[in-house]
Amino acid sequence: MKVHQLRYLAVVASEGSIRAAARKLGVTQATITQGLRELEAHAQIALLTRHGGGVNLTPAGLDLVVHAQRVLAQLRQADDALARHRDSATPQRLSVGITPWVAQTLMPVTVPLFRQALPHVQLEMFDGLSALVYPRLREGSLDLMIGRIAPDSAMHGLQALPLCSYEMTVTARRGHPRVAATSIVELLDDDWILNFTPGEQASLMDNLFHQHGLEHPLRHIHLAHSASLMLTLVQRTDMLTFCPWPLVETDGLRHSLAAIQLKEPFHSHVVGLIRRSHEAPSHAATVFIEIFLAQVNAWESSSDPQLRRVLHTVDVLDSPQWVSY
Repeated sequence: MKVHQLRYLAVVASEGSIRAAARKLGVTQATITQGLRELEAHAQIALLTRHGGGVNLTPAGLDLVVHAQRVLAQLRQADDALARHRDSATPQRLSVGITPWVAQTLMPVTVPLFRQALPHVQLEMFDGLSALVYPRLREGSLDLMIGRIAPDSAMHGLQALPLCSYEMTVTARRGHPRVAATSIVELLDDDWILNFTPGEQASLMDNLFHQHGLEHPLRHIHLAHSASLMLTLVQRTDMLTFCPWPLVETDGLRHSLAAIQLKEPFHSHVVGLIRRSHEAPSHAATVFIEIFLAQVNAWESSSDPQLRRVLHTVDVLDSPQWVSY
């Protein structure tokens, strides 16, 4: 087995199709197809089944992709170890996905401290909702994630440190005709702009509608693959969304968005640090985690008005522990 073949398999698994994997890796579909055929020939067993919408991994493919991810992770760790032996002025990179409300609250303190500690490390940060960050973490283009911890069934191969629990809320622009609504029944004829992956759609629809005995208004629901696009549309149109309550309380949004106070309860979520469980974090990731956790621990005693306001919408968890899935 060759490294590039294992990389093709891992990216196809995370992207769901050969076309998407080719786009992700910057190679042709024919190149990936040939590499996977050679891998199957070496394995002497089918690793994928193809269908109109993409590919599925066979049981053998599912087993092999776990090993492929470990091999690729070990290679990344080897590169990181060699980089630490080179001139400290040589740029290194740490890639972190950060859910928007954390990006707007704790990052302005965390990032300067990290830069002081490791000035030779280049930070690459993705400000996006968790649904869009998980695939990047799984296939290795992200080193670390600070975001919503997914259900156990979606956490295979990952490790999480839960930090805060928070409520979800239906959100509209200030001045929206439905901003005084008291029940989600009043909102069924409005257009919604939401952020979810195909695998999360069922649980999201259950949280918003089905648990309250309602069918979801399919023709009114639209999908945004960008947090900023979703929020811009809510701010500038009459579309509604469903997002973390702490996000609505940040300085950048509290003057333009409003949480609609509905009688129906919604399932809460937990945000935390998430990383791949089959590899040790790099030195840069370890330092970043330590600095970020120190800011979380100092949150309750902060005098920053925005941090105090957002704190009212979250519960910081006591004595969190890493959990492997």
